[in-house]
Amino acid sequence: MVQGAGAGSEKFIDRLALEQIDRDIFTGHCHSGAPLRAYGGQIAAQALMAAGHTVEQKDRHVHSLHCYFLRPGRTKDSITYLVDRPRDGRSFSTRIVRAVQHGETIFMMTTSFATIDAGPTHQFDMPNEIPPSKLTEVDIPAEILGPGVPLEEWDYPSEVLIELHSVDPTDESLPKVDGRYERNQWVRITQELPHDPLVQACALTYLSDMSMVRVATAPHRDERDSLQRASIDHAVWFHGPIDVNRWLLFTQDTPVAGGGHGLARGLFYDTEGRLIASVVQESLMRTKR
Repeated sequence: MVQGAGAGSEKFIDRLALEQIDRDIFTGHCHSGAPLRAYGGQIAAQALMAAGHTVEQKDRHVHSLHCYFLRPGRTKDSITYLVDRPRDGRSFSTRIVRAVQHGETIFMMTTSFATIDAGPTHQFDMPNEIPPSKLTEVDIPAEILGPGVPLEEWDYPSEVLIELHSVDPTDESLPKVDGRYERNQWVRITQELPHDPLVQACALTYLSDMSMVRVATAPHRDERDSLQRASIDHAVWFHGPIDVNRWLLFTQDTPVAGGGHGLARGLFYDTEGRLIASVVQESLMRTKR
């Protein structure tokens, strides 16, 4: 059983840890992402880990996941992950995962694992941004934790585990440049993780949810206090080998908001300029009722 720990003693790998209860049933614990709510990125990462443990073909790696956040998870109770195996084909394995607390489904994920095959390649060029070595300010999501609240009080991974540096200012609304709202961040996990592709993909999934709601609401900073905000659905596509212990550039933008929802997109690049993952998330950002 994984329990929260202080920043000085906790290990990031414990954030992904599960206990197997039966063939396709697992349990895990989540730390806080907002007051009284489990962090969605960790639930997604644990769900992916549960799904990966049921894929017996070792030549298959996760290539996509699509998930919905249905109810807020309780931070003090365990979460049960139930995995369904719709298909194991010649090239693809598909899994459906439900995360359950107290008899209610709080989260659902469909994820696919595939063989790596030969084919044509292309990608966007990596933006030419300031390297992380020249950025000193650590970007901490204060609006998630609450002003003046220590990281440890909410059991949130501190900079001891995760380094996150924004290339752009974080204390202002996103400026509109050439018709676009964009933000770029460097991120890495400071504790060495196994080079297991499943562990690395789960860790990147964890990171992928840390700032997407913030990006979607950033053009409307003056209205944030009047908005109800939460992740609704989240998708990740994996394009190449991942090493979350090395710096990754997470380029993000928010193309549209309306109807009480906001859309954010993101691309993860490694330091060699390879595009390794793409992320899309829709957020709830409606005026409080």
